[in-house]
Amino acid sequence: MTPRPIARRALRSGVVGAAMVFALVGCGVNLGSSGSSSDQSQLGKFYGQSLTWTACEGELQCASFDAPLNYAEPDGPTVTIKMLKSPAKDPTKRLGSLVVNPGGPGGSGYEFAQYASGTISPAVMAQYDVVGFDPRGVARSTPIKCLDGPETDKFISTLGAPANAEQQRRVEQVSKGLGTNCQAKSPALTPQIGTVAAARDLDILRNLLREEQLNFLGISYGTFLGLTYADLFSDRVGKFVLDGVIDPALSNSELARGQADGFQVELSRFIADCPAHPDCPLPAEKSAGLAKINSWLASIAMSPIRAEPDRPLNRPLAVNGIVSSLYSEDDGWPQLRVALAAGFQGNGKPMLEMVDSFTGRQADGSYRDNAIDALYGITCLDRPDHDDAAATEELATDWSRTAPTFGPELAWGNLPCSTWPAPATLDPHPVTVSTAQPVLLIGTRYDPATPYVWAESVSKQLPNNRLLTYEDDGHTGYGDNSCVNAAVDGFLITGQPPATGATCTPEKVQKQA
Repeated sequence: MTPRPIARRALRSGVVGAAMVFALVGCGVNLGSSGSSSDQSQLGKFYGQSLTWTACEGELQCASFDAPLNYAEPDGPTVTIKMLKSPAKDPTKRLGSLVVNPGGPGGSGYEFAQYASGTISPAVMAQYDVVGFDPRGVARSTPIKCLDGPETDKFISTLGAPANAEQQRRVEQVSKGLGTNCQAKSPALTPQIGTVAAARDLDILRNLLREEQLNFLGISYGTFLGLTYADLFSDRVGKFVLDGVIDPALSNSELARGQADGFQVELSRFIADCPAHPDCPLPAEKSAGLAKINSWLASIAMSPIRAEPDRPLNRPLAVNGIVSSLYSEDDGWPQLRVALAAGFQGNGKPMLEMVDSFTGRQADGSYRDNAIDALYGITCLDRPDHDDAAATEELATDWSRTAPTFGPELAWGNLPCSTWPAPATLDPHPVTVSTAQPVLLIGTRYDPATPYVWAESVSKQLPNNRLLTYEDDGHTGYGDNSCVNAAVDGFLITGQPPATGATCTPEKVQKQA
């Protein structure tokens, strides 16, 4: 597989999000007039629905609404979108609804809203109804169904950089099999779960919440969903916060290459930091540390090591585990030191446990949601450049020059899209729409999954935006740092964005309760 880390894999509450290593991030779209302001009149029965909120998940509220399966056929079949609301704690100060998406694609907005206090500040939750929805194809909404538990195990443990011809044959087999299974089990949904459709669902939701403009917090892939919405409905953009920004102007390969290099940089920072800790299993010299990791990965590519009964640790699984650790310096780096120390001694169990947490695998062999199915189903519809095995092999060789650990994995991780049964018709392009309020962009300097240069690029595209730079490691910033938190909270509550060129520096702060 290949680092597909776009979702914030673990919400700050500890709830597993939806993502998996080795796919890519979002992509751009060529929308034309498909999202024009005439939507409400053309889709009146959907915009005119009424929401019925019922108690759920303790003191929270749940509801659902319908949307067209195919927006070109509004009188045809529908999909159901499930959502959850955490009502404003202080109704006397209520400012409206804040819709959230945690990433993915395939992340559950329902769960993000359920555990929103792990990321969103008390001040914001006091004044906003925090509303999360599972996009079409995801989790509780009409879900795409492709792989069962054993099939997912095989997919995750196979998809990666092959070490020989037989491994490449298996990589090509599972890559094609994913799309074949999606088409067989979800034939109607497979062509209809791209980001553009999700953005149009989001506008129906805005109207059903009785908001003239959408207030939105998008994290990682959620930033691409937000930018797609802005491209379709620029006049309905309210307070937008996009944290961990994806550049919609990049092609599939450019996004993958950016992630490969981003994770390689973050691994080098982990290696440099490692000798400062007594449990570090790496030599003090940085290049020697990288060589030890890469040599170990090459070894287990040919001779997997023990981990769980009938589940040895091989290279694709180990790279997934390493990727998962690089999302968070505070939580992931200590786990990686322990897992590498065990792995070097022939014990793959700690690393496999990290992979299972990252991918949502449960003790009984099932997966807690359909995140992997949805991740590829959405990704493969969102980008038109799908490299076949021969082209992928060339990319893997090229990318290994700057990203020897992750370049080949990320290249091969995109292979399922090359045989996807539904065509991708969207084209990458800059989002250059003007919005009444500035869009707040947050870029973390050493973010491996959504590299900082993407935030810089989008900041140059959007006429009205503010870029807040967070000088730290890990994926995204809101909820981690008091400076970032204050900037986001101030914008959402008062409408005042941070100053041009604003920067936040690392600190050890108590995580928000």
